[in-house]
Amino acid sequence: MKTKMMKNLRAIAMLTALLLSTGATYAQENYSVIKRVDNFNQPTTFYPTKATPVNGAINENVVTSAKRILNNEKPFLKKGVVKTVGEENLSAWQMTSDEGGNPQSAPNPLTYFTVGAASDLLTQVERCIQIMGLEVEDVKVETEFFYRWSDIMTDEWSGFTDKVVTNIVVKSKEPVEKIKELKKMAVRAWSIGESLANKTPINKANIINGDEWDGEAAQAGQIPSPVSTDNGRTISNTTAPLKLETIVVKEDAKLNMNDLSNDLIFSEVGIAESAHDAKRPYLHKLRAKSLTAHYETWELYSDDSRGYEGAIAAPTSREYFTLGTSFCLMSQLTANFKYFAKKGVKIDDFGVEHQFNYRENNFMTPTMTGEMTDVVTRILVKSDADKDLANEFAVQSLRCCFAGDGIVYETPVETSIYLNGKLIN
Repeated sequence: MKTKMMKNLRAIAMLTALLLSTGATYAQENYSVIKRVDNFNQPTTFYPTKATPVNGAINENVVTSAKRILNNEKPFLKKGVVKTVGEENLSAWQMTSDEGGNPQSAPNPLTYFTVGAASDLLTQVERCIQIMGLEVEDVKVETEFFYRWSDIMTDEWSGFTDKVVTNIVVKSKEPVEKIKELKKMAVRAWSIGESLANKTPINKANIINGDEWDGEAAQAGQIPSPVSTDNGRTISNTTAPLKLETIVVKEDAKLNMNDLSNDLIFSEVGIAESAHDAKRPYLHKLRAKSLTAHYETWELYSDDSRGYEGAIAAPTSREYFTLGTSFCLMSQLTANFKYFAKKGVKIDDFGVEHQFNYRENNFMTPTMTGEMTDVVTRILVKSDADKDLANEFAVQSLRCCFAGDGIVYETPVETSIYLNGKLIN
């Protein structure tokens, strides 16, 4: 497996080299990795909606808008804004993403995607501990997501989320049977896990040369520091390599410039832990890394302290997961941008807009269940090429999206729980 990964990573190097070959120069604006913003620019291709909760349910409808950041040295650089619709106590956040760079200047899309899923599960575990009245000294979630590209740089190019492994790690004197029941209850309430394990309905459309491009073109920029702060708290930074308790963190795969296979196989590991903040009980410290060369280990914070007093301290877990999906799709558009140029199809610009609708039924009760009810996906393309070819560019890019595959189709999700260092279920 390691040898194959080393061979396959040449594909990323080739794509990066192709994208760097444009020769353009840009006057650069500085961006933060994560920044709270006062206003959220509404999506231009649909009207965000807030679902009305019924029968003890709560709804979180998360909207994103993502665009390129033009940068000679970092062709996969992008920015996005995310907001939970209709929630006055939740801020809008602007985030950035980078991959393939050396050094990496912001988290790659699948870091956001992976830690968002892990943090959402930890939130459900913590809620269920409260519902069950358990005495728990410590709890965390460790995860590994397995991804694959096939038929790279061909008209059959596709991306997949092959498997998700999540381990709940509990330190407690509670009986084994209660901890097993904790797992069952938390997994039922895990909306992101439900969306990964099952098919999710998707409302998708490609908008070719729409009116929304007026004043919305990609801007040049750079990310000078991995450190983001908000209200005196560091909410993003690079950190030391991960050491997980239940998952073996493999060595980074190295580039092999002398061979290329059709498949690229890699994984992303992550951990979600409580930040132990009494005022924000669902504030989490998140760490994750793509197990590929030149990718950093990132430390981020999420805050799922819904209904508690005080300003939200960081993006929510579902905001990370949703924007991570938008960023993943932006990466596929970037990769296919040059591939289609080689075929004589010139694409001028592109962007992504999403709305993910999450629902918790019977909130904060023993019968709580989570689900993702709807996904809205819009790909914006600006091009003078034939409309059918521009649409083909969008369709193939969507097919290449690892995160999109994980959500739209059934993905094997393996969840285990450990008590005091021992696997019990």
